[in-house]
Amino acid sequence: MMRFDPFRELEELQERLARAFGATPQQGPRVYAPPVDVMEDEAGLHVLVYLPGVDPEKVEVVAEEGTLSVKAERPFEKRENVAYHRLEGPYGTFARSFNVPSTFDLSRVQARFRHGVLHLLVPRAEATKPKRIQVQVE
Repeated sequence: MMRFDPFRELEELQERLARAFGATPQQGPRVYAPPVDVMEDEAGLHVLVYLPGVDPEKVEVVAEEGTLSVKAERPFEKRENVAYHRLEGPYGTFARSFNVPSTFDLSRVQARFRHGVLHLLVPRAEATKPKRIQVQVE
């Protein structure tokens, strides 16, 4: 259901270790995989994407061809005459993609953003919902 990129996880671990030991962070654009919770109930598939500090205007959700993708930006805006002693918050691009089974309807995805958490609801496809069949008596 979810696309897993082990190399992205390793890159994030390397960066965390570098920050912990005082090494300078890698230069260039960084893409982070934000943490997610994925749950399923009778309403459908719920995907919670944790994006603390991200402006809702900088969040993009795309659903196409069985894939649900989330991309967000949290740019670092360096201010003049400010001494930065520690920067542990993630800045840059956040991206995650999920393969969604055809039992869910990607054309009806709902998205809400509240308190730094993007909540996506992918409803069940109508064809997969149980239907009561009327029994004919002859």
